[in-house]
Amino acid sequence: MRAGPAGISFVCTNERPAPVKTRSPFGLVLTALLLALPALLLSACWQRGSKTPAEAKARLAAAVAVRDPDRLWGALDLATQWSWMTIHRAGRESYDITLSNVPEGQQRERMIRRFAPAATSENAATLFAKSLAAAVWPNLAAQLAAAGDRAPVENATGNEAEIVLPAGRLPFRKTSQPAFGWGFAGLAAEAEALKRAASADLEALRTNAADYERAAARSMR
Repeated sequence: MRAGPAGISFVCTNERPAPVKTRSPFGLVLTALLLALPALLLSACWQRGSKTPAEAKARLAAAVAVRDPDRLWGALDLATQWSWMTIHRAGRESYDITLSNVPEGQQRERMIRRFAPAATSENAATLFAKSLAAAVWPNLAAQLAAAGDRAPVENATGNEAEIVLPAGRLPFRKTSQPAFGWGFAGLAAEAEALKRAASADLEALRTNAADYERAAARSMR
């Protein structure tokens, strides 16, 4: 058995199908869709990334021009998106553990407020949009204006590129996943720091959950 797209499993057997003399229109349509599926999936993956550093810069500029968090999310490199996915998952689990195990009080209320953004976000992209500081937009706009028409310059290995600016740089990164491509990596360091903090919070809560449960049990005696 082999897992396919969207959790579909394909089973290979040695059984020979019964001969079919004719094919229904539905069967023809289904066959066409199955044949087109790999191309469709590849196309969808490319929509999540850019084929070149220059295209990645253009996607970033388009997002910044309209200050659209969803488009900015789509312009990010894959590593930054993965960091936010970890932040989202860790925050949701931390929220659940807090509700289930932490005794009522000020500490519990502070923790609930801390983890609520992740718990109330449908996905990592939504949490990213909620977490964007207002200063991100003018800062990126100023950097793009300083970059002008210059294209990012790739490094020797071909997996990073940048535009060097008087007051910083615009970095871009290519993932090892070939279907994704290039994305903006200028928010990667912040995302990595938030990921480490969220993971540490979750690990501490998991460790202390048993202590919270024992304390709650003692208080009920």
